[in-house]
Amino acid sequence: MPVELEYGEVSAVDYQGCRIRVRLDERDGVQSYWLNVPQRHTQGTKSRPLLPEMGEQVAVLLDADGVGGVYLGGVYSTAEPPPVVDQNTNYVRFSDGTVVTYDRAAHVLAVDCVGATTLKCGQGLSVETGAAVVVKAPEVILDASQTTLLGNLQVNGNVNASGTIMDAGGNSNHHTH
Repeated sequence: MPVELEYGEVSAVDYQGCRIRVRLDERDGVQSYWLNVPQRHTQGTKSRPLLPEMGEQVAVLLDADGVGGVYLGGVYSTAEPPPVVDQNTNYVRFSDGTVVTYDRAAHVLAVDCVGATTLKCGQGLSVETGAAVVVKAPEVILDASQTTLLGNLQVNGNVNASGTIMDAGGNSNHHTH
């Protein structure tokens, strides 16, 4: 059965069925039947990337009568050029403005989220780095039943404490000389 590579614009999206319909430029704007959007994993390991957006320029592979086919992917054009042309950069910009970038030449992963970011682990979390860790925020809250600091602690500013402060010798903040 012969197949044809065609280009068009997404005209409908079925989020439940992971399918799209495409207005076909080469067929005088006729709308395709529902076309499956291939997924990377659909069994034990499952993934669900974002589906193509309405109006997005796409490439599809259709059978000769245009009834059956499959979505191949979005395509850039002069009207909608790629956001990054660096051969070493993997770039994702979501429609809300969040950006995830990996530059393999510089070995830098950057996440710029316009909203909150949550990292949740069922077990421990280890962060290791060869340089300083900088946390910049209006406020930092550590919510733990026990906090242990290894190494020296330098505080540039005031220390406010409630409860008892004990040193290793058993002396409290109420100790007098």
